[in-house]
Amino acid sequence: MADPSFERRPDFTGEAYRVIRDALAQAVNENDQQVTERLTAAWDTDHTLQVEAWNQQQLVKAQIQAEVERMQLEQEAEAHQLAEEEAKRERKEAEKKKPKMNNFNETSSVPSIIVQRPSQHALQKLSTFDFVDEILTLRSVASVKASRNAIEDHKLTFEVFLQAKNNFLFYAKSSLWPSKHLDTLAKFFWNIKTHPMRANPNGNTIVLTYASRVRHNWHDDLKANRAFNISIINKELMKNIRWEVNARIGEERTQKASQLPPRLKASP
Repeated sequence: MADPSFERRPDFTGEAYRVIRDALAQAVNENDQQVTERLTAAWDTDHTLQVEAWNQQQLVKAQIQAEVERMQLEQEAEAHQLAEEEAKRERKEAEKKKPKMNNFNETSSVPSIIVQRPSQHALQKLSTFDFVDEILTLRSVASVKASRNAIEDHKLTFEVFLQAKNNFLFYAKSSLWPSKHLDTLAKFFWNIKTHPMRANPNGNTIVLTYASRVRHNWHDDLKANRAFNISIINKELMKNIRWEVNARIGEERTQKASQLPPRLKASP
């Protein structure tokens, strides 16, 4: 049904309505003008009723449409809320399953002496009171590599070490490590990079050995929930490692010299 408000009143004075006017005039005993006015008034009344009915119908339709849209919005909001709650629940479940990183004491540093732990296999055998081969017992956890191509910190060049620590920090951040741990590791690497020990003979090897051992110890202590602040450099430990590295390098040079053919050795 079209909107009746756009309809135009017919011309009841025209020839098209003469027959109707004549019949109506004879029936009600009125002249042509009176009949025309009667027809006009009747049309106007009916037209007004049709317009009012149309407007009411449109109002009801608008109300129904608004109610439908409101219900749809409520359903969508409810579905969105349920999806959010489900996603939140899944995140909580995933968070529960995700390994937690323990905190560390910001005021304590690494001990001056680090006792290297045996391999995980050796520790397991020790816990069950089984025989452990002496060589296996003395083998450091640091030597158990996650990859055949992995190289320990102290065996890297200093330039490669710096690049490696950038990669390490990037992926640690991507793995959602706590910002406190990332910050102290960044300070640790900066302190290693700028440490005055590097200016000494074998300095890079000394500080990289320190970095390697301290990082292993820090991660072990984190799991045991007794970790120290890795960014605090232990001067005594650095001195001990300096003595150890210099002694080892001196011994290696002596051994190499002893293996030279007699004619290449220095004359007495």
